[in-house]
Amino acid sequence: MLIIDKGNNPGGRLSTRNHPLFSFDHGAQFFTTKDSEFNELVQKGAKNKEIAIFDHPQKGPVYVGNPIFKSFISTLASPFNIVQNALVTKIKKEVEKGTRGWCISIENSKPIYANNVILTMPAPQTHAILPEFLTELRQTSLKAEYQPCIAILAGIQLSHDSALILNKNRSTFEPILLEKRNISWSIGKWSHGEKNNTSYFSIIIHASPKFSLKNIERNLNQLSHELWGEWKSIISEDNKLNISALPEQISYLEGHKWRFARVSKIADDSHMRTNIQHSIALAGDWLSGPRIESAWISGRNAAISLLEK
Repeated sequence: MLIIDKGNNPGGRLSTRNHPLFSFDHGAQFFTTKDSEFNELVQKGAKNKEIAIFDHPQKGPVYVGNPIFKSFISTLASPFNIVQNALVTKIKKEVEKGTRGWCISIENSKPIYANNVILTMPAPQTHAILPEFLTELRQTSLKAEYQPCIAILAGIQLSHDSALILNKNRSTFEPILLEKRNISWSIGKWSHGEKNNTSYFSIIIHASPKFSLKNIERNLNQLSHELWGEWKSIISEDNKLNISALPEQISYLEGHKWRFARVSKIADDSHMRTNIQHSIALAGDWLSGPRIESAWISGRNAAISLLEK
C-alpha cells in the first residue's frame, strides 16, 4: 500500500505547524471516540503519552495532543509507505482497453501506477480529479457542503517571571480557552524551557463560520492582526490573564485559511462510495460527518469495500 499526500507531513485534519519554539495544532483541536476499533488506537496513543484527556467546558472529556498531535500521527503513519509533497493532478484509466490499473499523475514527478485507489481529499477536490466515466461517484462528490475556517497562530516568548505575571501569579499553567464573538474556539497552551528560564505561550484562534465565510478572501496578514486584537480584547474583558504583561510585539503571528474546514452537509450512504468494477472508492469526513473519528471510519470502510471484491 502507498499513501500519496500533498502535505509536508502526515496529519490532514490533525495537522501540526512546525516551529522551533511553539506548538500549533492548527487543524482540529480535539476529538472524541465512540467506535471500538478507533478507540483502541486512541488508547494506545494515550498509553504512549502522545495524546491526553482534556475536560472541555461544553463537551466534557475530549482527546488532545500531548502537547501536539504530531507524535500520535507519526506513530500511526510509521508502518506505511507515504509519499509527501505529492500533489495528485489526475487519475486515468484506459477503460476501452479493459485494463485494471490506474495511472496517477503527480505534479513535478513521475506517475504512480496502482490496481486500487481510495480518494480521501475534500469533496470538491475529489470531484475535480474523478474521471468523467465515473458518473455516480462524481455525483456523490457534489452532495457535500463545507464551511471555511480562518485559523490564527500566535506565539509569545517571555521570561518565566513575566509568564507568572501574565498568568496572574497562578503557579499552575492551565490551557486558556476562549469562545466568544468572532472566535468560535481558541486555546492557549504553555510550555517552559528547562534550562533558560523561558516560557512559551502557543495560541490557536479559530474564527467563527460566519466570520470566516465573510472574510475568507481578505488579506491573511490583516486578518491575523484583527483576530489577535479581538482575542486580547476578550481575554482582558474576561479577566483570564493579566493582559498588561503581554509584550508589545509577539514573537510569532501567522494565519491559515481552511477552505474546507468543517462539513456542514454530508453525502449520505444513499450515494455510491465504491465502484467495484473499476477498483476505486471514496473516503473522508464529508461522507460520514464532521468528526476525526468519522473520517477514520470512512477510510476503514472504503478499504474493506475494495478488499472484499
